[in-house]
Amino acid sequence: MRPPILYLTIAFAAGLAAALQGAELRVTALLVLGGAAVLWRRAPLGAAVGVMLVAGALWGGAALRERRASCAGQWGEARVGLLKPDTRAAIVQLTDPVPARGGIVDAAVHGASCHGSLTIRWPDGHPANGGTTWVVAGRFLPDARGGILVARRVREIDAVPRGRGALRDRIAERSRRLFGRRAPLVDALVIARRAELDAELRERYTRSGLAHLLSISGLHVGFFAAWLGVLLKRLRLGTRARFCAGTTVMLAYVWLLGFPAPATRSAAMLALLNIGQLRQRVVAPRGIVALAALCVMLGDPWSVQSVGAWLSVAAVAAVIWAGRATERHPKVVRALAPAAAATLLTAPITAYAFGTVAPIGVLANLAAIPLAGLAVPGLMVALLLSSSWLAAGAGLCLALLDAVARTAAALPGGHFVMIAGPQAAALWLGILVLAWWLWNSPRRRWTIAARLAFVAALATLGASFGALRRLSDCQCLTVSFLDVGQGDAIALRSPAGRWVLIDGGPRGPRGDAGRRVVVPFLRSHGATQLAAIVATHAHLDHFGGLPAVLEAFDPGYVLEPGQPVPDVGYLEFLGAVESDGAEWRPARRGDRLDVDGVTLDVLSPDSAWAASQTDINEESVVLLVSYGGTRLLFAGDAGMPTEAHLAGQVGRVTLLKVGHHGSRGATSDRWLDELRPAEAVISVGAKNRYGHPAPEAIARLRGHGVTVLRTDQRGTITFTVSSHGTLAIADVGHHD
Repeated sequence: MRPPILYLTIAFAAGLAAALQGAELRVTALLVLGGAAVLWRRAPLGAAVGVMLVAGALWGGAALRERRASCAGQWGEARVGLLKPDTRAAIVQLTDPVPARGGIVDAAVHGASCHGSLTIRWPDGHPANGGTTWVVAGRFLPDARGGILVARRVREIDAVPRGRGALRDRIAERSRRLFGRRAPLVDALVIARRAELDAELRERYTRSGLAHLLSISGLHVGFFAAWLGVLLKRLRLGTRARFCAGTTVMLAYVWLLGFPAPATRSAAMLALLNIGQLRQRVVAPRGIVALAALCVMLGDPWSVQSVGAWLSVAAVAAVIWAGRATERHPKVVRALAPAAAATLLTAPITAYAFGTVAPIGVLANLAAIPLAGLAVPGLMVALLLSSSWLAAGAGLCLALLDAVARTAAALPGGHFVMIAGPQAAALWLGILVLAWWLWNSPRRRWTIAARLAFVAALATLGASFGALRRLSDCQCLTVSFLDVGQGDAIALRSPAGRWVLIDGGPRGPRGDAGRRVVVPFLRSHGATQLAAIVATHAHLDHFGGLPAVLEAFDPGYVLEPGQPVPDVGYLEFLGAVESDGAEWRPARRGDRLDVDGVTLDVLSPDSAWAASQTDINEESVVLLVSYGGTRLLFAGDAGMPTEAHLAGQVGRVTLLKVGHHGSRGATSDRWLDELRPAEAVISVGAKNRYGHPAPEAIARLRGHGVTVLRTDQRGTITFTVSSHGTLAIADVGHHD
């Protein structure tokens, strides 16, 4: 029988999630409470579920009020309706140290009319110790996760490190001294500080199925608790003394981490298990997981919206089930079952949120978890004792751990990359259901054959993914017009494998094209960094997906028109650029970027033209890309005014990205007379409300003998350009 706490926790989570989404629950809550009162005697569990549902809704309402009272909440609400970015100031205590080059840092607000925590983009040239107190002032840019304060001025008012920030600062300093270039990885494994991890390392661990090692999870707390238990036993303390000492030290460690949901869940589970042992009670594993999850939601109501929290609960539930289900199976099955179950159960979540599933993690974790079990405690002791010889031993474990990640990430078919969202989640949910059915089928020969066929099908699918995802392995320039709906996103890969992204697709009620399409595409083709990002202009269908791209990859620099635009969304994008630390440049005629023999020339705007425009479309960055004698023109949303301005300055091109999605106000006859492209691509959404592409634009293109390709009809379209200048269609994708 399932423990009642499981149903109560689910009901509390449902009410909490509904309240945090802003649902109006007052009438519903009264009806539920009335029903609970009626059912109390006949169905006490059902009544209790109703009460917990209402309790969750009330708890969520309190969390919403608390967030609105915070500095980020008040400043974000004050920004609604404002066109001009406003300046905010606060006294804050830093959580972590900040290097001289600046970066992103979390801080707690002190001595202000509002309270709470702030995420700050710290300016370069002002190194700071964790735990110190500063006055910061700058622009506040709200977003869905709260917002970021882009600090322009900072002044230290208390140089003495205090509180949790001071302790984290000392740990980070020792880490830099003992581990050198490995310090960012050490900080991630020990104190959950990931700000300085480079994108290539994060991507490597994601592809190998070891991403959970980079974010403090329940596994780290388990390592810590296990070695702490061994130490306390060596001290020959009594049972109750060990429980009190172990729980206190473990909670202190979770406090040092900042109470992340996975670590809090693990600490709660361990504490509950120890309490059960002290009281000599048999505890149901599902009940322990449910009660721990309830404790996490009580401590942090917003954890119900955290993907990390859901992954943590799902993974530990899978491991517990696998351990019980394979008790009488051979050792090999018992060794593989927990990782396999955790991978399958979390696959729909990771596919929905990130578009990446790494089955290779089942094997990689067999080697990585024992290494991490030695490395993490070794790192902790080395940092505690400031011991260089212990650091050397732990560093060897880190090197082996990274070697496992590199090997697993490089295996073909080891990970699947797809468009994130419901369709990807449905696919892996179907695989999960099929695996469950096969496992619970009678032990007959045909069942064994079906299981083998299932594994073979997965392997074949992985091999096909590995074969198809390397369309750009040729030593040529590849240009991919991504099917992002009504918007633009173009990915260029140089002959040496470096990437340039022009626009990132739209973001809106139908989703974030950057997270859903662009990031999975780049990952599936092996991208780990971007040489540059070009935001052609300040319209959401072009820049909307770029913040998600900036979050996933580190670009060398970002190019955009450089004109002040009073748009909250565009200011958010610029804030993401500053948050990432990428070099920013305003695009001006005459600018040139050379990437492995591929040249990108900015034709427009020039300073006078940009300043004179009232239509944002005419401020679009117009790029001419040249390789091997082939010239490709990317016009953004530039229309006939820009075309007239550039008349006589472009010359013939082989391929044209049609301006403004093929609207009637772009692609004039005079423009086509000069360019004379052989082929043209229109990036456009199916049945869009603008009527793009316009029949007049299509008629003009066909009248000039241009072959027209459309993303709404053909999906993602990829061209290759050889070093001899030959342009060819390499692939036509499918619609998302």
